[in-house]
Amino acid sequence: MHFRQLISVSFLIFKASNACLHDHVPAPQLRDVQEALRKRDVPASVKTAIQNVRVFDGYTIGEPQTVIIDGEYITDCDDNVVKTIDAGNRILIPGLIDAHAHVQSVEGLENMTAYGVTTIFNMACPSYELCDTLKSNPGLATLFATMLPALAPSGGNAALNQAPAWLPLSPGEDPKFVVDYSFGNGSDYFKIVGAADGPTQDQQNTIVEYAHSLGHFVVQHAPSVAPYTRAVSARTDVLQHIPDDGLLPPNIFQSIKEFGLATTPTVEIFRRAYTIQPEILQVLRGNNSANASYEHVITNVKQLHASGIPILTGTDSVGSTFPIIYFPFGVSLHQEMANLVDFGMTPLEALRAATIVPATVHRLKDRGAIKPGLRADLILLNSNPLENITNTRDIARVWAGGIEYPNVAPKSATG
Repeated sequence: MHFRQLISVSFLIFKASNACLHDHVPAPQLRDVQEALRKRDVPASVKTAIQNVRVFDGYTIGEPQTVIIDGEYITDCDDNVVKTIDAGNRILIPGLIDAHAHVQSVEGLENMTAYGVTTIFNMACPSYELCDTLKSNPGLATLFATMLPALAPSGGNAALNQAPAWLPLSPGEDPKFVVDYSFGNGSDYFKIVGAADGPTQDQQNTIVEYAHSLGHFVVQHAPSVAPYTRAVSARTDVLQHIPDDGLLPPNIFQSIKEFGLATTPTVEIFRRAYTIQPEILQVLRGNNSANASYEHVITNVKQLHASGIPILTGTDSVGSTFPIIYFPFGVSLHQEMANLVDFGMTPLEALRAATIVPATVHRLKDRGAIKPGLRADLILLNSNPLENITNTRDIARVWAGGIEYPNVAPKSATG
């Protein structure tokens, strides 16, 4: 496959394999995104001092202090402050990170930002041009994206992914061309779609090793025991989803810990599938659900936590773009934190799983905490999230890159 053949592909619509909900998503239109961005009324960024605010430092909530926003960043310089806000002893936490979502519209970015989700890792991208347009816009959540995944030429994944004929990897084929294409067109990281039919273990090993040599990290779609095991063996940096078709053996948790890998279990998609929206389960598993259960999800995530493995909050949310399933942006991430607490995490651990932990795992040195020099991605809360994780929903104000978002979601909103 010659590189000039690859660059001729300018607009690809990806459908999901099992355990991702972007199957049958209508093709987003770049012109609609551009028009929506043109219509936005973005307030000017002014140097702002937030006084009498108690800051979450990653472990505790401190005594009242002043936090100063200057442009996109937090500063310790108090000269020329234009606006002063008395927080009244409210609590300031970093903007939240959804480590697995499918945002393809300005409305999606707005919904995320309204709930204080200021960083998004998009797990499927219909076109580089569209995703590039969504990536960084003043006053909205920042989006990081990957596009072309590595997947096999047959089976359910290939059938559900509308990809060009040259993309799927046949056994024995060198996968580096797909990695080169992805990063050559602006991907922030690389994704493997793991399934029983491939890519092979050797191909996955090569992809991870090659991406690492280029200075990038790799994530893997691994919703079942077999692909999860292969992803761990390949030392994939971040494992996406968690098996619901069986229990992971103890040695897998030992290997994840030993290899320094991280996980984004996306519990919320499974919770919805098994307890609220059975339509999701049909999409996830089709007729192959004999051994699948929510109890497997619960047990596997509890074991991740007990093993001391980094867990990131991610949702697999798609908003309202899916024809028969509504899976809301933003509010789902707050529910994901609640899920993790239900499974044994403390509220502190769950809040870290949505802030500093994903920032560290994804090599984002400019966010995930509140200190001078970092991005002013901030949420002002009325209630203490370390007392009850659901208090992350009690939002007073949100800033994305130093610009206050005008329409925060009320605590009573359901998404």
